[in-house]
Amino acid sequence: MKPKITDIEKKLKSVLTGLKSAIVAYSGGVDSSYLMDVANQMLGSKALAVMSFSPSVAEDDRNDAIKLAKNKNWNYKIINTLEMEDENYVKNDINRCFFCKHELYGKLVDLSNELGFDWVLNGSNLDDKGDYRPGMNAAKLHKVRSPLIEAEFTKEDIRYYAKKRNLRTWDRPASPCLSSRLPYGTMVTFEALKKVGKSEQFLRSIDFPIVRVRHYGDKALVEIPKEKFSYFNSKIDNITKELNNFGYKKVELDPLGFRSGSLNHKVGINNP
Repeated sequence: MKPKITDIEKKLKSVLTGLKSAIVAYSGGVDSSYLMDVANQMLGSKALAVMSFSPSVAEDDRNDAIKLAKNKNWNYKIINTLEMEDENYVKNDINRCFFCKHELYGKLVDLSNELGFDWVLNGSNLDDKGDYRPGMNAAKLHKVRSPLIEAEFTKEDIRYYAKKRNLRTWDRPASPCLSSRLPYGTMVTFEALKKVGKSEQFLRSIDFPIVRVRHYGDKALVEIPKEKFSYFNSKIDNITKELNNFGYKKVELDPLGFRSGSLNHKVGINNP
């Protein structure tokens, strides 16, 4: 990966310094962890990483996020969000992400007012602007800023600079919320999220770092990179047994392989 000719990290530092104080919506992924690391450098105790935990956040993602925040000695806080109490979220139409982020950003803005922080920030980057991201509309509604967009970072740029900072998340695969594994129109339930979360956690533990378990009721449709197909087939009996224990009666391997946002493609939404 190559950086841009202009040192965009200098621009980011300038943006953050001008904010005086900020809450960073922190998930533990590369975007928000990089943003928080720079914010911590520039703002110190005036930067607060806030992790929002809900049933749609995978357990291992939660644990990794906390571990990184502790290791970096960041100022951080954990809150709970209540999107599962919103029928607009639970019904799972194509705007589900808006209602999730609306709940999150509403909580973060309230927290910023309570604690005296000037801004709420997210880790959106330039690549997100060409994607189907209804959550970005929620960010606009709550006047949440995106410093990585303001400083013109792409995903590649973020990974490059995160690696320079020795952030272990620099090459971490994207890990969207577990609700994204449910086809639109399939109601989001605690049971479904638990089945997906446990299944993906197991598959990652046996060397499938990039995996999606698409939830079709009693059937799990597993997406992995095609180069992992033969390994998957060699483990199929063990995989089927474990996913049966988590509640899936049928386990299938998607012949098209891993595709980020594949459920969006099925309903005609442009999502890379």
